[in-house]
Amino acid sequence: MSSPHPEPAPPPPCYRHPDQAAAVLCAHCDRPICTDCMVQASVGWQCPPCTSEGAKRSRHVPAFTHATPGRTGAVGSTNPTPVVLAIIAVNVVVFFLERFGTNTSFVDHYADQPDLVHFQHEYYRAFTAMWLHANFLHIFFNMVALLIVGPAVEVLLGKVRFLALYLIAGLGGSVGSYLLGPHNVLGVGASGAIMGVLGAYVVVGIRRHLPVAPVVGLLVLNFFIGFTGNIDWRAHLGGLVTGSALALLYDYAGGLRDRTVALALTVGGSVAVLGLLALLITSIAPGHVNLS
Repeated sequence: MSSPHPEPAPPPPCYRHPDQAAAVLCAHCDRPICTDCMVQASVGWQCPPCTSEGAKRSRHVPAFTHATPGRTGAVGSTNPTPVVLAIIAVNVVVFFLERFGTNTSFVDHYADQPDLVHFQHEYYRAFTAMWLHANFLHIFFNMVALLIVGPAVEVLLGKVRFLALYLIAGLGGSVGSYLLGPHNVLGVGASGAIMGVLGAYVVVGIRRHLPVAPVVGLLVLNFFIGFTGNIDWRAHLGGLVTGSALALLYDYAGGLRDRTVALALTVGGSVAVLGLLALLITSIAPGHVNLS
C-alpha cells in the first residue's frame, strides 16, 4: 500500500507585501512577488524596482545616425548627460586658466612630464595633464568626441561608474605615455580618457548587441591619428586598454543580481587598476620602455 502524498508547501510571501502569497519569482532578482507586483518584462515577470532599474539602464539615447527601434544605448545623444557636461565644463574652465594653451608656466606646472613624475615624485601630473589642451583644435576635437559617445556610455554604465572609468582611463593614458614615450617631453590632453570612453562603448555594445560600427570607425581613426604630428599614440593606447578593461568589469558587475557582490567587484576592480597604474609609475623609471 503506497504512502499518501505529502501536502505541498505553501507559497512564500511576497517580499513587498508580506501579507500576500507570491505567485512567481522575479526574473531579475529571484525574489518572490505577488500578482500586484508582477510587471511584464522582456524576459518573464519582474518586480517594480527591477523594472525601474532596467528602464534606467536601457534608457534610449538617440543614435549616431538614427536609432534603430528597440536598440537602446546607441551613441550620439542630442541631450548631453550631466557627467559629460560637467567634464566638458571643467575642461573649458581649465582651458581658460591656461589662456587657451599660451600660459606656459601653468602648462609646465601641470602637464605630464615623466622625469618630473618619477624623480621629483610629482605624481599629480598624471591626473592634471588630462585636463590641459594645447590649442583650440585640440580641445574642440576631444570634446566633440566625448559629446558623441560619452552620453551613451554614461547611460549604459551609470553616472558614478562612467565618471570613474573616464578618470581612470585618463590616468591610464598618462601611464601609457610615461612608459612608452620620451622621458623629457610634456604631455597634455584628454585623449587617453576619450579613447577609454570609445573603447568602453565598443565593449559594452558588443556585450549588449548594440550597433558599434560607427564607434569602431571613430576609435580606429583616433588611434591612427595618434601617429601623426605631435599627437601621442601611447596615451591613446593606455587609455583605450584601461577603459576597455574597466567597461568589461563594470558591465559584468552591473548585471549581477547580488548588488553587494556587484559593488564589491566594481570598487575592488577599480582600486586594483589604480594600484597597478601607481605601481607602474613608481617602480619603472621613464625611458626604460621607449618605443619612440
